[in-house]
Amino acid sequence: MPEGDSLVRLAHRLRPVMEGRPLIRTEFRVPKLATLDLQDWIVNEVTSTGKYLSMSVNAPANTGLAHPKLVVLSHLGMDGSWEVDTRPSHRTRCILTVENHQVLGFSLATLDVVPPNIAHERLAFLGPDILDPGWHDPDTADALRSQILNNFHQATNQPIATALLDQRLVAGIGNIYRCEVLLLAGISPYRLLSELTAEQLAGLITLCHDLMTLNIPPVADEHSRRSTIDVRPDSNAPFGVRIADATERARSHADRRRRRGNPPVYWVYGRQRAGCLRCGHRIRTDALGTGPTTERNVAWCPNCQRG
Repeated sequence: MPEGDSLVRLAHRLRPVMEGRPLIRTEFRVPKLATLDLQDWIVNEVTSTGKYLSMSVNAPANTGLAHPKLVVLSHLGMDGSWEVDTRPSHRTRCILTVENHQVLGFSLATLDVVPPNIAHERLAFLGPDILDPGWHDPDTADALRSQILNNFHQATNQPIATALLDQRLVAGIGNIYRCEVLLLAGISPYRLLSELTAEQLAGLITLCHDLMTLNIPPVADEHSRRSTIDVRPDSNAPFGVRIADATERARSHADRRRRRGNPPVYWVYGRQRAGCLRCGHRIRTDALGTGPTTERNVAWCPNCQRG
């Protein structure tokens, strides 16, 4: 399932293609939307919230419609994607044509076209977005962090590994970042929220936000590769590590490519055969969830994550 940074990058990629442009043709290949035609509607905005993508569209002027504004709301699920100028297939669920481009949705887990107030209601169950633009403002960031901590306080019997994936508590964190920040923090995935201090939980939130933000290029970049290993020792930072800035990361990536060609990009995720990148210990993979339908495999290092 895509991580929240994937959705932000997707929105970055679609904005210059779609925003401000009229839809020349629309085709919705799901039964409930089969008769919907948004031809001549204007794409006003493309945004992400957690793991959802919203395309806001406005009706042509003076149409007198009951709902002159709508939102094309989608969730990618495990295998979904939005692609530009690719060929349709049996997996295609939506085709939105603008001047010079086609935007196609494939294997979308959910696809709805609803008024803005309904879209807001559909997303109301989500906790604060770990990549909300408000994090750039210190006061707003404090409020978002406090809300997440309060949500964690209401779910004290959950293991930290399941809490980080619970979109009702905090939106946008996926399995990759869940595994990686717990390794950086040295915290076992089985530790209960009630066993962690507010300072530790706030530190995990900071690590998640900073690490995911580092993986979002300032402009659409199809070739940038996600990496979670760009950290620096810092006794003043949560768990004694801080996330590198963009300049430090570019320098270290260039150095690693010169030395090793295709360097590793994760500490524990996907390294079941290679071992923990930090200590070399054999990695464990356990299924954790709040119920059978929510179980996901978490990769972790029993040597580094004893806390």
